[in-house]
Amino acid sequence: MGGFLMLTGPKCTCLVCRLETSLVAELDGDKGHEEYRRFASFSPALYAFPTALALFDRLHGHQEQLLKSSSDQILLDLLARSGERAFAATAQKLLLLAFVPALHSTMNQIAATFPSLAREDIAQHLFAVLLGFLPSEELRSRRSHLAFTIARKLRRSAFRWALRESRTSLENELNGHRPLVPAEDAAKDDGHSEILLRRFLDTCERRGWLSLEERQLLTQLKLEQMSGRDLGLRSGQSPVAVRHRVQRLLARLRRIARNSGMARPEQLNLFPR
Repeated sequence: MGGFLMLTGPKCTCLVCRLETSLVAELDGDKGHEEYRRFASFSPALYAFPTALALFDRLHGHQEQLLKSSSDQILLDLLARSGERAFAATAQKLLLLAFVPALHSTMNQIAATFPSLAREDIAQHLFAVLLGFLPSEELRSRRSHLAFTIARKLRRSAFRWALRESRTSLENELNGHRPLVPAEDAAKDDGHSEILLRRFLDTCERRGWLSLEERQLLTQLKLEQMSGRDLGLRSGQSPVAVRHRVQRLLARLRRIARNSGMARPEQLNLFPR
């Protein structure tokens, strides 16, 4: 592909990298070169690069370059042509390709912080934010620091969206834990209580509310019925210290269950005072 520096190499198959591959394929070759030359003919900043891929080799080879004010004229020219019907599609492709590093980096940050969210969904949201923000009056009124403004918009919007999605996902998961037997019989059904507890602990560990060690401690205490003395011997702590630690963990879980807005008696009864 003309020596173009791909962002993450061929091993990454995420939606952002697949888009990058598709855009590069469209812009590489004689037809793509001619399309770019016509598009760039009015802009000295763009026309200085013989092809679109030469432009992005420069920007993506030095990713910090795009965030500096030196990129402002390039982005201003791209945005100006995106408002012209004849060049809108080309401008959109070039702007998407310009922000592949920011899209990919933000997607990875969100995926690492919110592991329950699919990377494909995160990428789709980021594309929608970017394409919705490019024609906005807020951006069109700016004359400097455009790339920084766009990257900040992507991050802020993505984190707000991820928080909402995670909250909704948690509520749905907790909703799905409604007992399969009448409530008055649930307390007698040890198997059902164990399922409720395992699922709740799964959720807490996945959300980062419990460490793996804390999860194991509660599992040993509540599910394996180990005594405080036995747990203390394993960890080198006194039974009193183990009991106090467990009480703090259970208090945290009670707060999580209540604050989720989805707490039910059969859940809270798993964590007696």
